[in-house]
Amino acid sequence: MNDREIKDLVISWLVISIIFIRTVSDNLNVDILLGFLYSLVLVGITFVFHELAHRTVARKYGAFAEYRMWLNGIVFALILALISGGRVIFAAPGAVYISALKVLRWKGEFTSLRNQDYGVISAAGPLTNLIIAGIFLILNSIYPLGFFEMATYINIFIAFFNLLPIPPLDGAKVMAWDRKVWLALFIVALIGWIGFL
Repeated sequence: MNDREIKDLVISWLVISIIFIRTVSDNLNVDILLGFLYSLVLVGITFVFHELAHRTVARKYGAFAEYRMWLNGIVFALILALISGGRVIFAAPGAVYISALKVLRWKGEFTSLRNQDYGVISAAGPLTNLIIAGIFLILNSIYPLGFFEMATYINIFIAFFNLLPIPPLDGAKVMAWDRKVWLALFIVALIGWIGFL
């Protein structure tokens, strides 16, 4: 990672942690400061792994991929959280940007990424969140802890939010590639989301 990518990832991580403070604080029955510390860890696990999953899969396909924060998304998320008192969360502070061309290093050729490639890259983030949610759900069933429950909830929320079929969210790209894959992921996220509601 270069310096800009690290800076953008850290700023986005801090912002998304801030917008989740109320949710975390209320659900764990802790004060705002402790809620922020818990949010940093919980959102760090959720957000960073989500974005790194996109980046890793894109690079596996040979594409150039870097995380970039989205300033308008960050400002909108903070304003929405402030106006709603943290009750409404917009979780899109940035994205992994992928080059339109990839290098096939073993052949020394350039070729466009296929629709399937973009679909798999886009599915990687929400799928990672669903897997992490499943791990925390199992941990919570073995040893019930508010922290495990909150980690499950945040991962399901991020997966569900990102799977909405609205551009530029992951769901739109996954749906454009394969509606059945999108529907399977969306139903799992929706069932988890309804379970928490």
